Amino acid sequence: MAGYHFDEELFKINFKAKDSGAKSEDSARLNHVPDKCFKLYPYKAATRKASPIVYDFSEVISGFFRKALGITTDALSFDDLCQCVLDKVQIDDEEDIEYFKDIIRALFFKGDNFQANNIGLYPYQITVENKSADRIADYLFCVLGLDENDKLNIENAGKEYPFNVLEKMVVDSIETRESDTSNEEAKYYQIKNSIQDQFKSDFEFMLKSGMTSIDDISNLLAFYYFYYTSQSILTLDQFGNGDHGKLETLYYALDWEKVSKNRHCCTDGWDKLSNNISRMFSHAITLEILNQNDGKMMDYIDFKNLADENEAIDEETANEIKRAEQVYTSYIGDCKKFDTISNIPGANKTDSAIRHLFECVLLQFNETDRSRASQFYAEKFSEFCKARFVKNRKKSGLVLNLTERDIIFLTKLALRNEEKIRLNELYKQYELRGVYLDTTSKGLLQDFFTKLNLIDKKSDSGDAQYVKRIL
Repeated sequence: MAGYHFDEELFKINFKAKDSGAKSEDSARLNHVPDKCFKLYPYKAATRKASPIVYDFSEVISGFFRKALGITTDALSFDDLCQCVLDKVQIDDEEDIEYFKDIIRALFFKGDNFQANNIGLYPYQITVENKSADRIADYLFCVLGLDENDKLNIENAGKEYPFNVLEKMVVDSIETRESDTSNEEAKYYQIKNSIQDQFKSDFEFMLKSGMTSIDDISNLLAFYYFYYTSQSILTLDQFGNGDHGKLETLYYALDWEKVSKNRHCCTDGWDKLSNNISRMFSHAITLEILNQNDGKMMDYIDFKNLADENEAIDEETANEIKRAEQVYTSYIGDCKKFDTISNIPGANKTDSAIRHLFECVLLQFNETDRSRASQFYAEKFSEFCKARFVKNRKKSGLVLNLTERDIIFLTKLALRNEEKIRLNELYKQYELRGVYLDTTSKGLLQDFFTKLNLIDKKSDSGDAQYVKRIL
């Protein structure tokens, strides 16, 4: 067919499928490893010890900047850096040399790791302990769509906030090279394409306005990591009925407010997202199976759109997916319940076949000890969320949460260079960054700004109230 073709031989290679003669027919004779033909998320289905969860996004900054600038650097050891810098200066007295080394350690190292405090040094702040942070940096670079304009903005920001003499010596001592893109792995697929412009706008503003501290940049990356990933999760669970552009509403509560179970923040916030998170690995494997071919990466929406071209293509694509399911399930001998899965309606025959394949993948994870792999994969995101954006409200359960720090950060992004912003416009600006508040939370937020003396009140109506610049 001219459209989609499932490559069984490629599937056997990538999934390391074994014939029944090599292993019992009642066992799983393949490995569930995503990212061969479809890169969805930057996670490994491994324990926290083998694949640590990233909580602190200051660990992501260096890799993100290296990807954006297209450079490669090696981890810096204290001894090597000292020797390189000392080769450029004339210090004869041994005591002075040791004093100079102490200065370098105090200014540029935290423990054994190089610590950057200038945006121009961020690409060199490499820690070797956590490869998970590098994967997330690559993921954000891909899904947020950074390009040459973003690279130029970073370079200009480095020039705007120049190095001091010692920093310049350190940079001159560090070997960098352009990234070799000839053998570069495929990029992560963009499930959502309507978040990138807002990120780029915020990133550019921060670079040009001097909001370039480690705290500010890590805040930005953490916000958009949650924003993009949560939206992609919600979209995947809609299969062919999803939309690359449409964004789902997720409601937050303010850190200090009391909430009841009937509030939006309880019904349309974390609860709306959390169940979907547990299915992330099943989606990653389903999309990996579907993309066992020599074509470009396709997600569920792409398959649905392909099948919508005409009935013949829909029929042929659905049959290919059913064949993929048959091949896949034939290697899962320790799960005997595939025939209990009924036909599932979809947007078309292709979408229906995809949903059935997904249920097969989900079932075998739920019915075997491989459920741990699915859990390990999903917790890489869910545990980050719980540490950074979720608060336990006891009887009301877990709720997406905005701290005072978050509010100040988002408000700075909303105001940009303006002296004030209409209160109602501020709420809209929050929503552009994925943060929704119900009427109660909006009222409490207004009270918060009033206590800080940041409300410029022209009248009692919301449209005539302004939030002044936060310094």
